[in-house]
Order: sequence, then structure tokens, then C-alpha cells
Amino acid sequence: MNRFLGKATLLAGAITAALALSSTALAADVELLPNGLMTPSSTEQTKPDQFKKAPPWRIGVSFGGVGNTWIVQMIQEMKYEASLHKEIGEFIFVEANWQPAKQVSDVEDLLTKKVDAIIIGPISAGVGAPLSEKALKAGIPVVVFGAFGKAMQSTTEIGAGGEVFGRQGGEFLRKELNGKGNVWAFRGVAGVDEETLRYEGFKKAIAGSDIKITNEVFGDWGYAKGKQLCENLVLSGNPVDGIWFSGAEMTRACLDVFKESGKALVPMTGEGNNGFFRAWKQTGVKSVAPIFTPGLGVATVRAAVALLEGKPVYKSYFSAPPPVLQGDLDKVYRPDLNDAYWVPSTLPEAKLKEMFHR
Repeated sequence: MNRFLGKATLLAGAITAALALSSTALAADVELLPNGLMTPSSTEQTKPDQFKKAPPWRIGVSFGGVGNTWIVQMIQEMKYEASLHKEIGEFIFVEANWQPAKQVSDVEDLLTKKVDAIIIGPISAGVGAPLSEKALKAGIPVVVFGAFGKAMQSTTEIGAGGEVFGRQGGEFLRKELNGKGNVWAFRGVAGVDEETLRYEGFKKAIAGSDIKITNEVFGDWGYAKGKQLCENLVLSGNPVDGIWFSGAEMTRACLDVFKESGKALVPMTGEGNNGFFRAWKQTGVKSVAPIFTPGLGVATVRAAVALLEGKPVYKSYFSAPPPVLQGDLDKVYRPDLNDAYWVPSTLPEAKLKEMFHR
């Protein structure tokens, strides 16, 4: 009897292990981004078939706002990815122009349209948390675009950038300036959690050094406003030894200001943008480019599809590739494409040339 129980226990254990391995394998089979760009940041997974639903599906997307070429490309990549899945009968994308009240209205409208899955790129966790909770209570799987952790419920969370982005730039400046000097900080859109996280990462990287942030401005991640702000700072005569940027369109704008004014270049942080790469190469500025791939939007679509297919996905994923260094510039710069192109992209070569031809 004991021998039989022992064999039965072993058999049950083997079945349990096999099922666990099978579930893990299924989650591992869901490739959200290629080339090691994204890895799970939790061990918890959804259950097989937990959100499985017969197609055609209606997938809704609520994004905080637009305003720069990175977001434009990200949206295009999301829509292209959605077009590859014939099971998606309707793909509804709405953006809130960085207005919290509009994002609340957008999500509530998507819920009334009875979407089968919803992707939320919230302006902040404070705005997004009650919206996500409402969708989850209605049984709708929620894919959150951003790294909010416990501050916002989700079925799965797709994160990147944040403190890692800010830290990579801060570490570069600390090294280039030998831990001392005056720096300007060009931030993104005020009140957006991603912006705050990037800035906090930058400050942590220079903490304990003799680097001082002497000017701090919000350029909204855009070229036009970034250029105006940089012109004002240059004309003010305030001394500067290095500049940290929360986004590369502002870096490119400031490089143009320095060139037009004849001011000597100082180390400036950048980002994985083709226009910035071109300016980096032409000016010879000392820089580093953290990667914030527009493929993140694609990853959210693939996660939503996997959930509706009944495949397990991890509770959270994060993209934190190493930044582009000076020696990498020729490998990533595409002189055949225009300044609006961001790397790395999930789009096929033909589509890239169609969208970003010079």
C-alpha cells in the first residue's frame, strides 16, 4: 500500500511538474519583443485560457497623449501589428491630449463599447488606477503601458525607460564631468509618471557628486518647445557644463541652438532617434543614447492577443537594453531614413522605407 501511495505521489508530482513546465513554456512562447529587448520582470503568470475568447475581437487603446514623433511611430507600429492579426475585428486607438479628464472619458467610452481587451497608457497611476480597476471588475483583461507596479492593477504590465533611462544619462554626465559642474535638465511633460521617473533616475545617478542642477525646464519632449527653452537659457548667459535630456527631440533642438549661436558644445544626453544620431555624428558632441523602443506599443498588442488566445503571460515585463555609445553610432544610424525614425523598430524594412524615406 505504501509503495503504491509512493508511486501515486511520484506520478502526481510528475504531472504537476509537467503542467507547470507546460504553462511556463506557453508564457515563454509569447514573444513580445525580439532580440532580448524585453524580459519578464515577475514569475507570476495568468492561467491558461483565463481570458480566452472566440474572435473577432475588439481591442481598445487609451493613451495619455501624442505630441512627438516617438509616439507617432509607436502608434503606427501598434496599428501595423494589429493589422497582422485577422482575429482582431476592431482596433480602437484614442489619445487624451495629456488631459486626465479626457482619459477618464476615453476609457469609459471604450468600456461601453464592450472591448474584449483594453490597453491603457495612463498619464499617471493616479489617473489610470481606477480605470484599470473598473475594467478588471468587468472581466476585461487590462494591459498597462508603463512601469507602475502595485500603484496600478493590471492583467499584465509592459514597462521600460523610467529610472533606468534617467540613470543611464546621469551616469554618463557624472563620468564626463568628473563628478562636478553645472548642468541643465530638460524634462518632458509635467505630471506624467514616466517623466518623473526619468528625472528621479537622473538625480539618483548624480547624488553624492558635486554636480549641480542649475536650471530645470519642461520641454514636453518636443523639438519646438525644447529649442525655445534652450535659446532662452543660452541667451541668459548661465554657465553650463553638461545637459541632461528626458527625450532626444529636445537634445536635437539644443544642438541646433548651440550651432546657430556659436556656443561651444558640452556633453548632452540623447536617445535612440535617427535625427539625434545624425546630429550626434555631424557635431561630434559627447553623448549617450538610452533606448526607449517604439516597439513597446507592439508588445502591448501582442500581450492582448496572447491573453485572448488563452495563452499565459507574465504579470509584468520590462525593456532595459544597454544605451547606444559613441562606438555604436555607425551601427544604428540610418542615413537613408529621416529624422523621425526611432530605434529599434518592429516594422519590416519595406514599411520603414515607406514611412521614413528622406
